[in-house]
Amino acid sequence: MSESSKYLGDCIFCRILTGKEEGTFIYRNDKVSAFLDIHPLFEGHTLVIPNEHFVDISDVSEESLIEVMRVAKVISSLMLKNLNAEGINIMHSTGRPAGQTIHHFHVHILPRKSGDDSEFQKWWFTRSHKASRLELNDLASKLLKK
Repeated sequence: MSESSKYLGDCIFCRILTGKEEGTFIYRNDKVSAFLDIHPLFEGHTLVIPNEHFVDISDVSEESLIEVMRVAKVISSLMLKNLNAEGINIMHSTGRPAGQTIHHFHVHILPRKSGDDSEFQKWWFTRSHKASRLELNDLASKLLKK
């Protein structure tokens, strides 16, 4: 894919990558970016995406998929250390019936604590909570502390 066609103008994640929409990034390199979800289920809920636009798991290049998972491991370690997560979910959905609403390949990293199951189903289908940019920026600082 040429540099000029790397991003799709109607894709929210591509707009975040190009700075046309806001994002609170906690990781970026030339292949992959990670930013906090604006509709978090749990504190620290992060999305990891390839910087090149791919629709879903069947479309993403193997190289990008490997890098996404490598970064998911890095972010998971930060969550366990800095957010006192007791567990981690790494999730991906392909297709609308599976819950995919943004058609740019991505994985969700969800830091988990004992007793938080009741909110999961409600969030996954309604995205009822929207965090403010200030909340997300403060959380990014907390997550990235050394």
